[in-house]
Amino acid sequence: MRHEPHRNVRTLLPDPQPDAARVRALHELQLLDTPPEERFDRITRLACRLLGVPISLVALVDAERQWFKSRVGIDLRETSRATSFCTHTIQHPEGLVIEDARLDPRFAANPFVLGEPRVRFYAGVPLAAPDGSRVGALCVIDSQVRQFDGEQMATLRDLAAIAGDELRARPAGRPAPEGWEKALVAHLPDGILMLNVHGVIVAANPAAEKMFGASGALLAGRPLAELLDEDLVARRRAGLLLEGCPYESGARRLDGSQFPVEFSYCRMAWAARPKFAVTVRDITQRRANEERARATDERRRRHFATATHELRTPMSSVLGFSELLLKREFDAATQRELVEIIHRESARLVDLVNQMLDLARIEAGGAAELKFAAVALPALVEQTLASLEGLGQAHRVRTDLAPGLPALAADPQKMQQALTNIVSNSIKYSAPDTPIVLAARLEQRNARPMIAIRVRDRGIGMTPQQQAQVFDAFYRVDRDSSVPGSGLGMTILKEIVDLHGGQIAVESTLGVGTEVTLYLPATLAQDGAG
Repeated sequence: MRHEPHRNVRTLLPDPQPDAARVRALHELQLLDTPPEERFDRITRLACRLLGVPISLVALVDAERQWFKSRVGIDLRETSRATSFCTHTIQHPEGLVIEDARLDPRFAANPFVLGEPRVRFYAGVPLAAPDGSRVGALCVIDSQVRQFDGEQMATLRDLAAIAGDELRARPAGRPAPEGWEKALVAHLPDGILMLNVHGVIVAANPAAEKMFGASGALLAGRPLAELLDEDLVARRRAGLLLEGCPYESGARRLDGSQFPVEFSYCRMAWAARPKFAVTVRDITQRRANEERARATDERRRRHFATATHELRTPMSSVLGFSELLLKREFDAATQRELVEIIHRESARLVDLVNQMLDLARIEAGGAAELKFAAVALPALVEQTLASLEGLGQAHRVRTDLAPGLPALAADPQKMQQALTNIVSNSIKYSAPDTPIVLAARLEQRNARPMIAIRVRDRGIGMTPQQQAQVFDAFYRVDRDSSVPGSGLGMTILKEIVDLHGGQIAVESTLGVGTEVTLYLPATLAQDGAG
C-alpha cells in the first residue's frame, strides 16, 4: 500500500545544526534521487531481520525533504522534512529512540503517527558525510509500542556504521571495505562458511563456530566434506546443486556428534578473489517438530478409528431401546427401565464426545494454548476435591501436603483437569470403604526441583501389561465393569503433563492398589519464575 503524506499537519522541528554546510555535504555525496543499490538494501533488510521490525530506512535529510536511499516495508520514496523523524535523529550523535510516539509531544500530531503506517516505535542512528556532517540516518520503525535494549541499540549502531562506510565510499569511487562485509556476516543468525574454489574452509562466522563447536581457526583449512555428509564441490561440478537453493544433509561437529542441517551456497568475490559462501542452518528443532507432527497425525488417525467403534455402542443402544419404546407397548416399570438405559447410554455418549473434544483441543493447541500462572497447590487440591463432590466419595481422600511448597508453574484449569482425572479414577476403581491418599512433596528429579503429587488407592490395581497400555486412548483396565468412563482420562492426563514439561510414574499391583505420581515444575524464586 502506498502511504501519501498528510500535508496539513507539521511536526515541530528542532533547532537545526548549521544546515547550509550540512546540505552541501549531502549533495556532494551525489546519492539523492539515484536508483536503489543492493549495498544499502541488504543493510535495511538485515536491520529488519535482526531487530524484528517491519520497516527500515536509509534516510537522507535534504533542506526541505527527507529522501529514502533504501527502504523496506514502506512504499514512500520521500516525505517533507517537517514530518520527518530522522531530522530529529541527526541532532543526536548517539541516536534517538522513541518507544511510543503518541506520548512524545514532538510526534504525537505527526501524520505518520495519526495515519498510516501508524508509527509507534522509532529508533535511528545518524549517518555522517566525510566531513562529519550528519546527513541522514539508518532507522527502524514499528507500528507496535516496544522497548529497545542496549544490545539492540548496539546492533543498530553497528549497521549504521556499515551504512556510513557505504555512504562515504561513494565520492572517491572506492570499493566498499571488506570490514563491513565481515560485520554483516558476524551478525547473521545462520552459520556462514567461506570456502575456496577447492572446497576448503577459509573463514567462519560466530554462528558457524557455535554450530560446529569450534573456533574459526580450528575450522579453517578443513575440507567442507569433514563437516557435511554431502560433497558440495563434487555435486556442484556434476550439476546436482543449484546456486541459492536449499538442501538438507547430515552434519558433524568436531567432537563427532551429528545433527541435521539445511544448507545453500552462492559464488562471490571475497577480498577480490573467487570464493563460495555456504549458509548452514541447524534444523534439529524443525525435524523434531515435524516428527511430533507426524506422530500426532498418526495418533489422531488411531483415535478416530477407535472412536468410531466407541461411539457406535452407546448410539446403537440409544437407537435400539428408543425404537422399542416407539413400536411396542410396555408397562410403566419396563418403560422406566428402558428410559433409564437410554439416559445412561446418552450420558456415556456425551461424556465420550466431551473427552474427545478435550483431547483434540489439547493436541491442536499444544503448549502455546496454555495460560501459565503460579498455582498454589492447597487451593488446587481444594478445588479438585470440590469438583468431585458429585461422586459422593470425596470424603475418602486424605491430603498430606508438605508445608511451604512453592507454587506450580502451570495452567490452573488444565492442571485441575489432570488432577481430577487421577482422583476420580482412584474413587471409581476402589471400594467405598477404602482410603485414598493425596500427598505432595518437593523432590529432585533429573537434577531439577519438581513438585511430586502422589495419589494412592487400594483399588483393583493393574498387571504390568495393563500398566503399559494405561495411557492409550480408549483403553480401560476393566471393560466389563459397571464403572462409567470413556477410556480417555489417562490419555488427556499425559498430554497435559507433557505440555507442562512434567513426568508421570505409575506403580500398581493387581488386587492391591495403584499409585500415580505427577512430577511438575515448581515456580521457584531463585529461578526468577512466576
